[in-house]
Amino acid sequence: MTSVFTLKFLGHLFLAYLFFSFLHAVFCILRMYRIQHYACDKAYGKRRRMELQENGQLKVLPLYSFEEIAEHKKRGSARLHVFPSKTGKKSKAIFICPGGGYDHLCTKTEGYPVAAKLNDLGYTAFIVEYRTGFNCGPYFPMEDLAKAISLVTEHQEEFNVTMENYAIIGFSAGGNLAGLFGTKEYGYKKYGVKKPGCLILGYPWTNVNHWLQHPYWNIWIGLLGMWLSERGNICMFKFGPHFLRKNRESLCVQNFVTKKYPPTYMYAGGNDVLVLSHSHTDVLEAALKEKHVPYKYEKFFALPHGIGLGVHTSAEGWLKEALNFWNNVE
Repeated sequence: MTSVFTLKFLGHLFLAYLFFSFLHAVFCILRMYRIQHYACDKAYGKRRRMELQENGQLKVLPLYSFEEIAEHKKRGSARLHVFPSKTGKKSKAIFICPGGGYDHLCTKTEGYPVAAKLNDLGYTAFIVEYRTGFNCGPYFPMEDLAKAISLVTEHQEEFNVTMENYAIIGFSAGGNLAGLFGTKEYGYKKYGVKKPGCLILGYPWTNVNHWLQHPYWNIWIGLLGMWLSERGNICMFKFGPHFLRKNRESLCVQNFVTKKYPPTYMYAGGNDVLVLSHSHTDVLEAALKEKHVPYKYEKFFALPHGIGLGVHTSAEGWLKEALNFWNNVE
């Protein structure tokens, strides 16, 4: 009788756990969208884009030639948005890689507003619209970023920038792309371009295939993390000969950090339920520390995923901190 009562009690307790953890997950996600609404400041980015368009300064360039697109049609979706500095003075080049889990691009929230802010701060910014979703494939985003860097390098006088000590800003999956581009195996050296002078990572999705080594108390958030990771793997490698463990492991940035890894600034939110900081950014920090790579890591209490510029939050001003780190790091 006692054992039956105990089983019933444990069953009710488990159901209560499922119910309240589900409510918690829903609350966190709704709160995330509410904060994203004002933190990203889409209107700010939209105004700058319209201003450039009205002045005839907005450039959206294909990354590949007609011949290259004819060889692989999916290359046609890769483009480069050029946001010239407001000062007219030459600046160091900064490339922006929005997130989206390799399924889509969050350009309106993590691209245009960040480029607009960089323009206000005296920098020319380049938003890399890399291939995602059905157009994505094995390391296509890395190839697109390398192509963007090569294009700007070839035309740096025309763009009024210098590629010396250039920086890459990446958010979420864009942070995974930027982080991997700082490696020799899957980044700059593989594609024959200059090494980045600095990586700036916002809530980067870096530990793609080992996040379960860091326990989740909320099963629903764990399932959400599993879905996001597998979706990213599928977008990148599809189902087929490339969907190998070795290839999926290659998306985990911390595995490829060496002493020559670029100096890195990164920030994360303490209440990020999509890319938990303790499973991703903290893991990358440990790798950077172990290899004695110069870095700065800021974690903002209670902030969620996808906050972009972080306007009207405790993270507001992180971009200036990142630029200061970039300009002063040895």
